[in-house]
Amino acid sequence: MYGRSIMQILNRFISSSRYRLMIFPGLFFILLGLIVLDNSHLVWGSRDSVIYTYADSFLKGEIGSGYGDAAADKVSFADLEPGDIVLGGWPNCAYGRFSHAGIYVGDNMVLEGYVDYGLSVQKLDHYLSYSELCLLRVEASREVKDQAVAYALAHQGEMFYPVAFKSGERYWNCSKIIWQAYQLQGINLDILNDVWIAPESFMASPEVEVLYEKGT
Repeated sequence: MYGRSIMQILNRFISSSRYRLMIFPGLFFILLGLIVLDNSHLVWGSRDSVIYTYADSFLKGEIGSGYGDAAADKVSFADLEPGDIVLGGWPNCAYGRFSHAGIYVGDNMVLEGYVDYGLSVQKLDHYLSYSELCLLRVEASREVKDQAVAYALAHQGEMFYPVAFKSGERYWNCSKIIWQAYQLQGINLDILNDVWIAPESFMASPEVEVLYEKGT
């Protein structure tokens, strides 16, 4: 009886629009505080951490994936090999220079992550619409790259979450699936060992070769 009364009170509290407006911002800041405490080595140790990137972008009013026009020059994707990484971005992106990443799986297709599709295979050509573009090749054997591609493809249809933490295989974003695919092959593409993987972290990795880059 008492348990039911408590639940009724909690339900009324949560259903109240006045209190609901207080709960979710409060939970956000509690979660943010826990993340910062659990990753203090990044907060105090490296200004390249995505935590700093998010904070700086927020202060500038940059809270989305950016916007802009496609660069005038067009790149050929003919030399891409399965396992290569494709990065795209626009100015004013909240999480760095690049807002999106995909792993090339062959036949002009990439595996990438979207809110509405989850992890899915899409046509490569849409990267031509970005004003920032980078093509990367992981310095690994053909066998390792094929295993990374196979791992990524095995997770098609799984759930996308923009801020997916590195641990676990329940939630993904466009960069986590690529990092995990190579991590399981013994190649760590995140030299900072950050809490999240920003797409541009791949460009900073000593494990990759830059095949092409356009934009600032």
